[in-house]
Amino acid sequence: MTLIPPAVGRRRPSEQEVIAVELISGLLMIIGLFAFAYLFYAIATNDTIREATQGPEVPGVGLNVVYKSPEGEEPYFELRPIEGGQAGASGIKEGDRLVSIDGEDVRSMSLAEVQARLEEKDVSREEDDFEITIGFLRPKPDGTFSQEERVVPKNIAPTLTIAYLKSFGFVVPLVVIGLGALLIRLGNRLRRYDIVAARWAIVVFLWLMIGAVVGAIWAFWVNGKGGLVGNAPFNYGKAISHAVPFLLAIIPFALSYRWLSRVIDEIFEGDESLMSRQTRFAWTLLVPTLTVLILVAARPLEQTFIKSLTDDEFSANRPARLIWFDNYTRLLSFKLTTVECKKDDSGKCARSPNGSIVWQTSSVEEQERNKLREMSSAERKRYARYSEVSTLALPFGDKGLRILGKDPTFLNAVGNTLKFTVASVILELLLGLIIAMAVNSRFKGRGLMRAAMLVPWAIPTVVSAVLWSVILRGDQTGIFNKLLMDLGLISKPQQWFSANGPWMASIIAVDVWKTAPFMALLLLAGLQVIPGDLYEAAAVDGASKVRQFFSITLPMLRPTIAVALIFRTLDALRVFDVFQVLLDTTRPSMATYNYNRLVLTRSDGYASAVGVMIFILIFIFTVLYVRFVRIERE
Repeated sequence: MTLIPPAVGRRRPSEQEVIAVELISGLLMIIGLFAFAYLFYAIATNDTIREATQGPEVPGVGLNVVYKSPEGEEPYFELRPIEGGQAGASGIKEGDRLVSIDGEDVRSMSLAEVQARLEEKDVSREEDDFEITIGFLRPKPDGTFSQEERVVPKNIAPTLTIAYLKSFGFVVPLVVIGLGALLIRLGNRLRRYDIVAARWAIVVFLWLMIGAVVGAIWAFWVNGKGGLVGNAPFNYGKAISHAVPFLLAIIPFALSYRWLSRVIDEIFEGDESLMSRQTRFAWTLLVPTLTVLILVAARPLEQTFIKSLTDDEFSANRPARLIWFDNYTRLLSFKLTTVECKKDDSGKCARSPNGSIVWQTSSVEEQERNKLREMSSAERKRYARYSEVSTLALPFGDKGLRILGKDPTFLNAVGNTLKFTVASVILELLLGLIIAMAVNSRFKGRGLMRAAMLVPWAIPTVVSAVLWSVILRGDQTGIFNKLLMDLGLISKPQQWFSANGPWMASIIAVDVWKTAPFMALLLLAGLQVIPGDLYEAAAVDGASKVRQFFSITLPMLRPTIAVALIFRTLDALRVFDVFQVLLDTTRPSMATYNYNRLVLTRSDGYASAVGVMIFILIFIFTVLYVRFVRIERE
């Protein structure tokens, strides 16, 4: 017999209502427990994790070796590829006679030694190259043999940590566990007839119904087509059978939603504050945004970070190895040391043809060279030595401060990106403000001028970069060189984009020409919301135009300037097109360096670490803008 609790709300709940509350609270708890169970089930049945724990179906090179000793012939090892293995895919056939493994003759070995050589159990994952070179004799129809060789990649299961991180990561499990715990807690609070819990339960059932509808549509389409896309005939029977469970789940959700909405103000206890209502309403609206954010932003960023902890290579057959933060250590490692300049015959610092000081080798670089001489060839391949990033002349004496890094190209890329960002954003802000204030004033043709100023911004960045490469060509055919020579400002063509020329100033000018109109457009929108009465009152009080600008325009434009700076800084820190089109790979930005590492060297894990560093740098700039400009208070 169900006990009826004492009256806790506007009226005493009936026995049927008590049972309904128990059923609904139990439903919420069951859904929370189901989230836990489904997560654990998905982990336990995941193919990648199963392979990591149990090994691949065809391990190693997938090759059996049989010792043959026919009469009248010398004994030999016969190769028999396993179906579905790497050896068969590499072209090794049954009947081939094994001669060598990784260049070592095995004909004098025992069968056990050959099998151990193929399995390479004594080779650690850190030392393994994940491939074996098989030399063999292939019999011909005329009874002779042809000597051939195949490089066979090894089928090695990933480690359990990598298998789990790549399959599930940590964002989705945390979300599932958090939602499951919240549903269990919500069901427990609902049993105490808490009106706040009841209103949250209504929101939960609403989104559960929406989720069930979306799940039904997804299951219907994917299972009917056999995938997201396909040319096979639509299988309605399979589609309906997979969609029906989602549709059936809508029934208890809808009944619970309807019943709670009808009795919530009658049997539930307590008063809800305005803040609690606003919080619930905000979360209700944010659910779709957060869902999309997790799928299209958090999940890819998480996988990029996970990949940055490995030595994964793009389009490589070998499994990735977990090296944790070694990629970041190599990217960020640097040392500072002092160096002396080389002296010329006059006792002064020698200079190169382009006018830069010639420096001597530092003691740290000498130590690195000596260390490399003592290493084996295999150790040299894995070792990253400190190399010169740049050298700054000190204002006193004949010494310079040299920056050394394990990845000098990346450190130069960071410097190039920061220089480009600071200079271009400041110039774009100043020019954009001047343009915005000019087109904000009243004059004839103002509409045409506003449309014309957006022409540079409308041109794609790659197109404008190619256009400027023609204008700033480093010979007499360059339009800009020809103009300056005709005016007598220069005597010979200037190499604007060469390593010895003003290449940084040139690409900054190209970017400012293109993006200053965008900055002007944002600032113009902010100028037009400033009331004109403020300027009239300031003029009556005797304030000059300069005083009006600093006392009215700039303070009122602060939120707009902050938004404009954030937008332009994010774009400048991710700059790719201008550097890629106008410069070579020796002077990259962070984005072009990321591209070069992924495409040219196929270092997927290392390139992912560079991508994470770009994200961190962008995040730091964004936080600084928001904090110092106080945009959140506006």
